[in-house]
Amino acid sequence: RVGGAHGYWGAGWLWSLRGMMDRAVGGPGLRRGRRDPARLAYGDAVDFWRVTGVEHGARLELRAEMRLPGVAVLEFQIRGRAEGGSDLRMIARFRPRGLWGIAYWYSVLPAHGIVFRGMLLGIKRACEAP
Repeated sequence: RVGGAHGYWGAGWLWSLRGMMDRAVGGPGLRRGRRDPARLAYGDAVDFWRVTGVEHGARLELRAEMRLPGVAVLEFQIRGRAEGGSDLRMIARFRPRGLWGIAYWYSVLPAHGIVFRGMLLGIKRACEAP
């Protein structure tokens, strides 16, 4: 349940700020929305992301459509545990374009630590809720 009306499990104001910054430089901004609130398919738009990989119940890969000096990908992987439960991995990748891309990535790294940690904790809370 990532994106759309649901949001990103935390740091909503940072996501909104990033969307406004993107719109200011001619990008799509944080266009809230997705085709279906419960299911995603390859090629679906999710706010300023595009689904570039999906294995239901196992993996979701999102490519950023926002204006960036490089290519950003956010991937979620779920693996079942033998003793029960699941492990979730969230992987953020960025392929910078030139020195500006490298400078951009390191300048937003502290914010990513806050945002991604908040997302994982929010997902954990949602999964453990009755």
